[in-house]
Amino acid sequence: MTRLPRRIAGIGGRLALPVAALALLTLTSCASPSANADAAGGGDSAPQTPDSSSAFVSIAMPDLAPYPEGDPPLSDAESEARRLETADQRWQGVLAQYPSAVRPADPFAGYLDGEERFDPLKQCLEAAGVQVDIGYSSDPDAPPSVGWSTSTEAQAIAAFTCDLTHPVRITAAGPTKTQLGWIYDYLEAFYGPCLEANGIEVEPPPGRDVWVEVYPGYVWFPSVGNDPRILEPGGDLALRKACPDPDTYLQQLRSGS
Repeated sequence: MTRLPRRIAGIGGRLALPVAALALLTLTSCASPSANADAAGGGDSAPQTPDSSSAFVSIAMPDLAPYPEGDPPLSDAESEARRLETADQRWQGVLAQYPSAVRPADPFAGYLDGEERFDPLKQCLEAAGVQVDIGYSSDPDAPPSVGWSTSTEAQAIAAFTCDLTHPVRITAAGPTKTQLGWIYDYLEAFYGPCLEANGIEVEPPPGRDVWVEVYPGYVWFPSVGNDPRILEPGGDLALRKACPDPDTYLQQLRSGS
């Protein structure tokens, strides 16, 4: 059975962290992490409890360089090339489970943003008999997301078609190696150790150059796994305050919070 991860408060944001990191790679910030340590609950050498009702603690933010500038936005031609590349990658996922599947004609019918495509995508999946899961983020301002699971070849092909009929336009260039290096440094110097300070096991990191070179494949990305505290009311938000992942941290810098 093919299942797309649900984005549910307390679970999805952590398990899907490598995917979320794709979004942060498009952000730019001139703020220094050390100058904005309060945004992550750091600044002192001793662990701090970010919320009186939280079981999580934070650690001091290391003195990292500012997040590097990225490449300029994609041109229309480059954006179209990315759409076709993404479609090819999605179809490879179908073939991995159903090698004899026949690829349908390109279903593209125009771009929609995340909120606009919610209803058409959901309706298309349901009409094809695909099981739909609606996910909700712990961020109250974030719109719900559509996830799905398939159990037959016909459903997998239908989901492929529904997903690519109205995709979100890709406008951001891929991350630079300098940006990837910054993210690795953040994971290795703060995020991983912060999880460990809360009793969460983190695998040893690979070398920095290896991690950068294998992108977009992540050979190492710290995760909370199945820690039961995440399932408690407010657990996901409490951990994000104490140990913000790179995406959350860069959003804090961008918003000035």
